[in-house]
Amino acid sequence: MTTAQRTGTVPAPAAAPGRPRPKRVSVVIATRNRPDDVRHLLAAIEAGDTGLVHEVLLVDDASDTPLRLRADHRVPVRVLRNDRRKGAAASRNRAAESATGNVLAFLDDDARPLPDWFHVLGSALADDRAAVTGRVLPFDSGVVARARQYRYEVRYAQHAPNSVVTFFAGGNSAVWTDVFLEAGGFPDVVTASDNGLVERLSRSGRHVFFVPALRVAHRNSKGAGIAFREAWRAGRLAPRSSSAAALRRLTATARVQPWADDPAAAGLNLGLQAANSLATALPAS
Repeated sequence: MTTAQRTGTVPAPAAAPGRPRPKRVSVVIATRNRPDDVRHLLAAIEAGDTGLVHEVLLVDDASDTPLRLRADHRVPVRVLRNDRRKGAAASRNRAAESATGNVLAFLDDDARPLPDWFHVLGSALADDRAAVTGRVLPFDSGVVARARQYRYEVRYAQHAPNSVVTFFAGGNSAVWTDVFLEAGGFPDVVTASDNGLVERLSRSGRHVFFVPALRVAHRNSKGAGIAFREAWRAGRLAPRSSSAAALRRLTATARVQPWADDPAAAGLNLGLQAANSLATALPAS
């Protein structure tokens, strides 16, 4: 039995030689307790759709009040509800197994794709690319949001457009459905499951490409406590490193911070890197 038969995924029609295969996009959104955000996100998807959207799959991750939507959306919307909280990775994997499109596009529930998002996706995800990921821009402006955005921008500056990258923004990305399923989907971990998918794809020689024009606006700030917790968890999941290596990373981070322009964000960034570096230097539990 093939992957498509097992999951119910309908294969795309074969493309003529030299022509890209048609795309039918299943937009995947994991959500919990954010009904207002979901409504705004669905409105943005409908406004920007260029005809690529085959369906929207919303996975309600055991919200306190089950997600309810109006019935008159211009694109097909399905809601899958988890009976207990399972997290973003497991929720996205569940949606992927139910998807009937040949492309999976991942968006966070508190993100908004920019108006040209589907146009860019349609041209950027080529037959010879396993997946694409893009930029995250903030629509909030607090110190935590600025600190996190600066970290994003430092990452983006290291990569040329359309280059192969080792990161994958789970809230702004797309991948061929069959490739995703064959790789085993996202690892079921609390933090860094996005980048775990990159590792799984690379085992079969497949790659993620960075497309800067693929942009979403996102709520960057969820509080300093969550930011530190995520930095620590990411460090615990990273390969172990020596104390000297962790100190070198911390020193390098300190050198590139925007101290003169935004000392508050710079200080917070250094604290986040310190938490991450310490977590990588401690013995594995």
